[in-house]
Amino acid sequence: MERHEYASGAPAGPGRTGIGRAGGAGRLVAPAPAGLYPQAELLAGRFAEAGPDAAHELFTAAFGLYGARHLGGAPDRSCAFSPRVSWWHGPSAYLTAALRTGPPGYRRIRRDAPPAAQGGAATAGRHRKPERSPAAGHPAAAAERRTAGRVLLAQPLVTAAGPHCAGFPLIRRHAGWLAERFRELLGYELTVGPGWARLRKAPLSDRGLTGYGPAGYAELALALGALADGRAAEVERPEVRRVLTDWQVLAADGEADRELAVALAAPPVEVAAGPGLTVRRLLAETPVVLVDELAPAERDWLLGRLAAEAELFADFLGLEAEVRAEGMALLDPADELTDLALPGTGTLAQAALLLAERLVEELRPLPEEAAPPAVLVPDALIDGALGDITDDYGLRAGWEPGYLADLTAFRRDALDLLCRMGLTARAGRAWVLRAPAARYAPELEQPAQGSGRHSRPAAPGQARARQSV
Repeated sequence: MERHEYASGAPAGPGRTGIGRAGGAGRLVAPAPAGLYPQAELLAGRFAEAGPDAAHELFTAAFGLYGARHLGGAPDRSCAFSPRVSWWHGPSAYLTAALRTGPPGYRRIRRDAPPAAQGGAATAGRHRKPERSPAAGHPAAAAERRTAGRVLLAQPLVTAAGPHCAGFPLIRRHAGWLAERFRELLGYELTVGPGWARLRKAPLSDRGLTGYGPAGYAELALALGALADGRAAEVERPEVRRVLTDWQVLAADGEADRELAVALAAPPVEVAAGPGLTVRRLLAETPVVLVDELAPAERDWLLGRLAAEAELFADFLGLEAEVRAEGMALLDPADELTDLALPGTGTLAQAALLLAERLVEELRPLPEEAAPPAVLVPDALIDGALGDITDDYGLRAGWEPGYLADLTAFRRDALDLLCRMGLTARAGRAWVLRAPAARYAPELEQPAQGSGRHSRPAAPGQARARQSV
């Protein structure tokens, strides 16, 4: 995708690293110069010229503010590393749609933060002395770094007074180590100010702001540039103010954090992403990576490093690898490192998981058959399966009446959730079911007939098992 120079970045200046700090052991960012509004105007012009999909990717390229996304359900540790076993035929992480009792996010990160972090969040400020880090080889240091890394991957903008403030003292304490680690492993830029930490991620096409399009992004770029140049009075649009308030750049009373605005508006540093960085970013940020969807060099790199990458991400971020013939997924046993939940609570999450289960039951290849990375899904099968689960569970589970009355919208949104979680994908106007969807369906046992009024008979050797909600 074409991208303006602003979004693609510029190399670091002499004597500086790519994380916005002086070369050497320093760990805190120095204030960037003002005068960013002209650059914001250039970026806004690029947004205005872009199509909707390109605008989302340009947003992530310019700001890198999006959360990681991972599937829920811990892998079967007895066979988590099985590169010769297909997801279609491997063990399932069979989970009921009502298993999750709360929304995804960072509540557990905040609740389980070490006592020092809980107490430090309230006093972190411009004049506070840096906190002393435990010895490098001490288990507590490794645990603190892992917690801090997870907070940043889940929430790449953390402030000392924001909703994820408990993690900020840990990030500040281990800023130098985290900056080096994120740069080495993912090519990400970490900057840490006196009251904020910002991890700038790489572009992703599906991680833009909900409800935003080219015009909205253009207004946001101009508003951020205005704040960076000390012109807060020019920011008037409620939608834009809401985003800037969420980012902690603009307070409810209209006061702006100009230093943070400068850090967010500054152009990114360009990092050449080879096969290793590209694959690691996909593993860290997306639910599943299929080897047949990688470029040849990326595929060779991953297949040669499956075990090493599994160990690396377990040590750095506490993610557990599930390796199958089709590819690799990193799973978070705590179900925290995801901006979407599957399995999850709520109508869409429950229905989407049930829909995936039904589609797998009908389309799963038999053990003696070839196991493709994805199979085409007939539209009639989707409609029939959704009709079945709506009849079986809709009223009893208290699903949203609007969806029960509009199956077209229900179908669209359920498939969209499965797509964003990497279990389905578009193929022109049709849909395909990807092999990782089978990890949530019952294992293949014995034939049984479909019982719903919308279903077609199950194929020989395929089982249909009901899932409680």
